[in-house]
Amino acid sequence: MVGVEEAKRIMMEHFANTARRFGLSELYGYIYGVLFFEDEPLSLGEIAERTGYSLSHVSTALKLLENIGLVKRIKKPGDKRAYYTAIKNIREWRKEAYYKKIEEDVKQTRENLLKALKEVENDKSEEAEKIRQRIEFALQRNAITEKILNIFLKNEDEQVLKALLECLEEKLNSENP
Repeated sequence: MVGVEEAKRIMMEHFANTARRFGLSELYGYIYGVLFFEDEPLSLGEIAERTGYSLSHVSTALKLLENIGLVKRIKKPGDKRAYYTAIKNIREWRKEAYYKKIEEDVKQTRENLLKALKEVENDKSEEAEKIRQRIEFALQRNAITEKILNIFLKNEDEQVLKALLECLEEKLNSENP
């Protein structure tokens, strides 16, 4: 049992450090960690008790974790309380939450770049020409990002990464024998 508790402690610290790296309080990592190791959903009060943080702090953190797709809220029949569970399949989370958010951002970026380009289309000044060139460059980069993202959305991560690695190794090895 000592090994199990130490394994859980190591992973809890890992989740807390991950939250810190993303500029969040360690609480977000601890909440995810508590839920990650549970088989059954936990209530707000149970999560607060296990993390040692106040109900209001835990509630705020759960809203963000739910919003980014790492935690799911569940209602039990006949119980007014909300219960929470961690999304444990990180591959599915990346595809549904992470990649979808990036996809939204890429589309919004394209729309705004096109709007900005339209604003300077009839302007013949030197400054407008510079802006057009920068926007067109950004549109090209955005199109590449969109293509790469679509590859990840339509395929399994591991399959894409393996193919990408093979292509890069082959290309670099042929250039530097």
